[in-house]
Amino acid sequence: MLARPLGGALSDRIGLVRVLFGSLGGIVVMALVPALRPPPEVPAGVSFVLMAFFLGLGTGGVFALVARLVEAFRVGAVTGLVGAAGGLGGYFPPLVMGVVFTATGAYTVGYLLLAVTALAALTYTYQAFRTL
Repeated sequence: MLARPLGGALSDRIGLVRVLFGSLGGIVVMALVPALRPPPEVPAGVSFVLMAFFLGLGTGGVFALVARLVEAFRVGAVTGLVGAAGGLGGYFPPLVMGVVFTATGAYTVGYLLLAVTALAALTYTYQAFRTL
């Protein structure tokens, strides 16, 4: 709940690319933790909470990026599209995790896919936006 506004505020203070790097890097690490199958109590629980925090932080950074790259008269439309894409991002991963669990009996492959996806986004962010 507080991570998204914090991501936006940090983007204003330290730079949106740094926030996106930190967010995506945190997601990579936190997705790898449950892939290693730690005990379900504290290690797994903390990794899920931190992963949610990093996802929210990144959302604030993405909206800061939109405000930087898009003309003022189009910001509303573009943020609406970005928000819709984020909604799809919240819809498909649980479906993928269900398919992975049904096929393998574990969520490990799903967490690895999340880590790889976040790493790909980190690589793209570095190449496309490092000069911002």
